[in-house]
Amino acid sequence: MPDSHYAAELRRQPETARFAAPVEAEYRRSALRENRTLIRLACTLALLLLGLRAGEAISGSGSLASLALLPTVVLSSAVLAWLAWSRGFERHYLPWAEVLVPVRNCLVAVQVIHIVALGEIENLMLLPMLLIGPFFFLGLRYRTALATAVLTLASMAGAAVVFHLPPATALRGGALLIVSAVTLGFAAWQVEKRSRRSFLEAGIVAELAQQDVLTWTKNRRVFDEYLPRLWRQAASDARSLAILVIDVDHFKTYNDRYGHQAGDVVLRQVALAIQRQVHRPLDLVARYGGEEFAAILYDTDCAGARYAAERMRGAVEELAIEHRESLSGAVLTISVGVAVVAPTGARNASGALQLADEALYQAKAKGRNRVELMDEGAHQLLATGVFAKEQFASLRRSRD
Repeated sequence: MPDSHYAAELRRQPETARFAAPVEAEYRRSALRENRTLIRLACTLALLLLGLRAGEAISGSGSLASLALLPTVVLSSAVLAWLAWSRGFERHYLPWAEVLVPVRNCLVAVQVIHIVALGEIENLMLLPMLLIGPFFFLGLRYRTALATAVLTLASMAGAAVVFHLPPATALRGGALLIVSAVTLGFAAWQVEKRSRRSFLEAGIVAELAQQDVLTWTKNRRVFDEYLPRLWRQAASDARSLAILVIDVDHFKTYNDRYGHQAGDVVLRQVALAIQRQVHRPLDLVARYGGEEFAAILYDTDCAGARYAAERMRGAVEELAIEHRESLSGAVLTISVGVAVVAPTGARNASGALQLADEALYQAKAKGRNRVELMDEGAHQLLATGVFAKEQFASLRRSRD
């Protein structure tokens, strides 16, 4: 799959390295969607636990030492919970979480060490919990979670010095946090490796379902589904739509002389030459059947559509593929039928496709290796899906 971004990334065999920017952005969105329920649960639970802790401290049943930084911690947790449940989750949660989670972790680590220094040593058991969330429950990327763990360790060490934590207690807490960080970090690294690989493989499978396996253009099913959608969009935006139907000239005689394997190679070459002339995001090239291809060009007028079709025709001719049985020349060529229509409620996409098909028949009738175009005037001759005028009858009889 030469044009697959997913296959290109898989060939690089990434571990937890970033993908190329577009694929990385898609991976982040996908990972957030998959983990949204878990993120919501983790953020809500953290906010509830901190609320209970604040209530204990205010009521006098907890240590007053936890009150100093608690408002900032509760506020950051409230913001994360709100983002997790908001409609803008995919756009806004991760950028905020990459800042708020490390800040909250550092503040909580300082609070815990302060409380432990006052004699509540059992609170050391809270330290590993500060690492589980960033690595597994809060949707952070591995590198951000690892940086959060390092900052948490540094905050604990600084707080131990400031609050004169007994060396034995500091050593115990530090060892606990280091072991937890190493274990959780390694596990998270393995999880992200599998997650990234699974994402790429799923992307490749999805692309394969849309590809023609011989030419690597889109397949007929994709074309048939995409044309009505783009037709509706063009009608809504008041834009014109160009449909091109492309046929390899005298392809049957090519197969008879050179063999079907050579014919397959030629179809791939032709498909690539055509595809190279189509660059815009909304445009599409598909294998329509046998030796026929079809293209859809969005917001393209008659001049632009003819120019694009001539580029395709010229690109195939320049391949200089020998075809001694051709009646159109010494090399392999294509004929292109073009229809340019402004979609409206009174028309449909199948009528425009039929118009392009009739333009292709004209190109064949006039000797092939040429482009023929039909526009708005020709479209008026059509009833929906049926040719209403005799002008098209002779063209239909000219089809191979």
